[in-house]
Amino acid sequence: MKQLPPAKVPKLRNHILPKGKLLTQVLGKKFGVTLADFDKAMGGDIAAAQKIGELARQGRLSSDLAPKLAQAYLEIINGSEAYNKATADILLQAGKSAIAIDKAASQVMLGQQKYVHQRQELAQEFVLSKNTENTRHNYQMNYTQIKGYVDAHLVGVDQQVAILEQSNRPENKQIAADEQLQSKQISEALEKGENARYDLIPEKQYHTPGFKERFMQFKAALGF
Repeated sequence: MKQLPPAKVPKLRNHILPKGKLLTQVLGKKFGVTLADFDKAMGGDIAAAQKIGELARQGRLSSDLAPKLAQAYLEIINGSEAYNKATADILLQAGKSAIAIDKAASQVMLGQQKYVHQRQELAQEFVLSKNTENTRHNYQMNYTQIKGYVDAHLVGVDQQVAILEQSNRPENKQIAADEQLQSKQISEALEKGENARYDLIPEKQYHTPGFKERFMQFKAALGF
């Protein structure tokens, strides 16, 4: 019996590659991986698959670490800027303060001369100063009463806001917990696909039954 030649292995036809030869070259030059590697891995080539997997691993690591490293560099740069600016501020202030000290010494000398003159003026200014003081005192008494009223009002508002913020803490915590749960579920779906186990992800519930009623009773008992 005549032996037939081995049958050719069928292959999927690539309709895209002929239309994008330039982009194929860009893929290899820019990213170190080619469509030929893709085809080899699809065909069971372990070395090609390992090459793609290693580049993917490096890509994942870069996605995770690159922003952190960039932030670290920014902190170094910003810290260096702050350090040198602070040094400049210290030296500039040293010069200003030295001038201020010399000026103060001169003012003390002038102050002594003014003291002599003011002692002579004091008798003439006494009556006027007394009237001025009475006016100032009356104003200060009225001002103090107004300030006390306003302060009491502000404290009351601050207390109400503080209580409201405490009341809203469970709601804010629940919102954050729901966002965190959603993020974990998405990560589980991306990582495991149809094998995802959402039931193994713990879910936080800050809205426990009866909490709001008990909180209102507690607040009322405290006089709020």
